[in-house]
Amino acid sequence: MPCVRTDIAIIGGGPAGSAAALTLRQHAPGLEVLMLEAGHQNRPTLGEVLPAVAQGLLRQIGVWPRFQAAGFLPGRALASAWSTPWIDERHSLFSAQGTGWHLDRPVFDRLLTDAAADAGTIVRRGTPVRTVSRAGENWRLDVREGTIEARFVLWATGRHWGLARNFQATLHLYDRLAAFARFFDAAPGEGRMTIEARPEGWWYTADLPGARRVVACLTDADLGRSLRGNGGWYAALAETRHIRVGLGDDARETAQLVRSAATALLRPSSGPGWIAAGDTLFAADPLSSRGITHALRSGILAAYAASDMLAGEAERAADRYARIAAHGIAGYAEALGAHYAAAAQWDTPFWQRRAPPPPMHQAAQ
Repeated sequence: MPCVRTDIAIIGGGPAGSAAALTLRQHAPGLEVLMLEAGHQNRPTLGEVLPAVAQGLLRQIGVWPRFQAAGFLPGRALASAWSTPWIDERHSLFSAQGTGWHLDRPVFDRLLTDAAADAGTIVRRGTPVRTVSRAGENWRLDVREGTIEARFVLWATGRHWGLARNFQATLHLYDRLAAFARFFDAAPGEGRMTIEARPEGWWYTADLPGARRVVACLTDADLGRSLRGNGGWYAALAETRHIRVGLGDDARETAQLVRSAATALLRPSSGPGWIAAGDTLFAADPLSSRGITHALRSGILAAYAASDMLAGEAERAADRYARIAAHGIAGYAEALGAHYAAAAQWDTPFWQRRAPPPPMHQAAQ
């Protein structure tokens, strides 16, 4: 393939990358945008619950009608056994924000990417970026088919930071949290998510569209080695009080995932000719429920900043984006620490490590 040239190359086709692409098509239609997605968006992935507050963001990027037509499962209740062994259930009927949704994540991600393509973004799935390097004032991206030259790069690869050195950025990790997850078919529910604190960490299960279910144990990677095998994972599940109840006798396991769920912060948030967005910029603990909403909002803001940088306002746009990002992180560690402290019933390594919370404010300056 000959060298392809574009104005903006978006690395990553998840919610942040797609939101950025859709925003750029609205805000700066004269710029050519190329989005490179490493996979084909057809495998199970974590991040299944979308809060109701995301509706405004979906409307802003123009995908709300598509989202409604997709028929995702309404999130009717959150059941939590956190500070006590007993369930405290909150129904969305009584929430001021309304009902959220339980997603089929590959379908949701493809919905966003397809919308970006229909809006004029050039989308290439199955195209991982191997390296990026400076080529004069531009960037050169090496892919399997050849090279891509871009005036600007928007980096949104989620919890994959392999390009950090290329951008001269540093990743700050604040814990070792990991998700040990399984997916099941034939496990119908009523749109409920359940969370349960345990000595080894905490578990959650959520109903998914199509009578499916996800069940995951969140603990530190070194503490959860036994959860990688079937025996250890199912033995730990059997010790839960509420999580195991939802599976039922007919449930069939269809997939397994082990993924980092650690709090991570990238610094700087941008540089000459590039900007980071979504989990690549700031990956939050799943307990904070920031995942997809943060990715959408961050992608939108990064798109505006990228447009301004290309228009000759690089310093001002970068400073403003960094301040907005820092504001979004402010108070995160303290709030998360307080939430974990409320469930600290056990003198086990997992809970010992979460008191006090990590000093994120030092890296956020």
